[in-house]
Amino acid sequence: MNLKRFAVRGIIILAICVALCMFFSGTVRTITTPKVRLTTARRGKLEERIDLSCKVAFPNMEKINLDLPEETSLVITHVNTREGYTVEAGEVVIEAKVSGYEQQYKTLQEAYDSASEQLMTLENKNRGIRVNQRDQAYADAYFALRDARRAAVSAKLDVDAQLSREGLTAVDEGYPEGASDELKQMIDTARTAAQAQQTAQQAMDKAARYTVDDTVWSYITEQREQQEKRDEAEEGLHKLLALNDRAKAIAAPHDGYIAELSLKEGDTYDGTQPLYCITAEDALPTLRADISEVTRTVTEGMTVTLNPDSYDAIDTKVINVGTDNEGKKYADIELNRDLIRARGSVYAMTQEETPMTLIYRAREATSLLPNSAVRGAGDDRYIYIAEQNTAAFGGNTLKLHKMSVKVLGEYGGTTSVQDDITYYSIAYGEDRTVNDGDAVMEYLN
Repeated sequence: MNLKRFAVRGIIILAICVALCMFFSGTVRTITTPKVRLTTARRGKLEERIDLSCKVAFPNMEKINLDLPEETSLVITHVNTREGYTVEAGEVVIEAKVSGYEQQYKTLQEAYDSASEQLMTLENKNRGIRVNQRDQAYADAYFALRDARRAAVSAKLDVDAQLSREGLTAVDEGYPEGASDELKQMIDTARTAAQAQQTAQQAMDKAARYTVDDTVWSYITEQREQQEKRDEAEEGLHKLLALNDRAKAIAAPHDGYIAELSLKEGDTYDGTQPLYCITAEDALPTLRADISEVTRTVTEGMTVTLNPDSYDAIDTKVINVGTDNEGKKYADIELNRDLIRARGSVYAMTQEETPMTLIYRAREATSLLPNSAVRGAGDDRYIYIAEQNTAAFGGNTLKLHKMSVKVLGEYGGTTSVQDDITYYSIAYGEDRTVNDGDAVMEYLN
């Protein structure tokens, strides 16, 4: 009986010892084993966001000018719009008047009246003079030759001046090598004028066979002089009236946006600069962003978003990439109707910069991991794969295995890995240093 009790006590004591050993061994292992978090890679396209500050730009615009006679200028009396405003075809943009209009009109009218009066006096004094057909033919040939010579000389002087500006030498036929289109046009005009002079000379030679009485010739030349003065004054009046009428209402040639408008009421316009600039027909302004400090290569077609994390986000795209006159790289972003409505108007957008977000999405899906799960630097990048092993006394353990990976990019806490590692458990966030082959445990919370 005593032996049986002793055996039972021994079994109980042995069971207690085994239980205590198992308990303390687990506790020790738990204390000494590194803890890690586990994650798995997901397949997707790495998305990178770049904040941009954009200004309204007008890359496709027309300059509106008004041709003015020499030594003529306008005074701006009213400006009806601003840069960034929309205008419709025919809408008056600027109102102006010819500088010194009243005085110019008075001077031309006096010249016209004086020439008319001189003609009347001349006709009254020479009522007895009769100009026959041969006299008139001679006079016509004479004045035609005079005008042709003036035109030919003026055209030749223009060619000589342009040749000098372009550093070229005149040639008898064709055009000098490297001649501009402007010079070629001048040469054509000069040759036409020279030919017209030859024709006029031939007509004069034919008419010169007849002589004209001195009294008749004096009457003809004085009459022609006063007629030319009267005609010149009349033409000047017509041009002055037409120019002033046109200046009163300088209208938009088509629908568009006012791109540049530097003139204001009281300014003088001399024709050497545009009155204003308007976007080309059916063209919209753009948003232009300085990307000279952006390290990512920006290309046409990239997505750009207003308020990317908002329910009312508006997407657009890059439509052009270039370099400005200062050598800075820029990206032009399509300014669509939704963006304009969201910001109020193009004019409102000219008053302040528009914050946009350039979103770069990789072309192909890759394995995406938290940055902390990818270790190493440069070309030596790797991860720790956690593999489960069955322990000798039951239960599972985790063991780390180092695996080299190729990193394609990193942004916003996410790393893009070329390798397909979506079916691995990957260790990260360890509570102490770990190495290849280490046994680890997973955080339970």
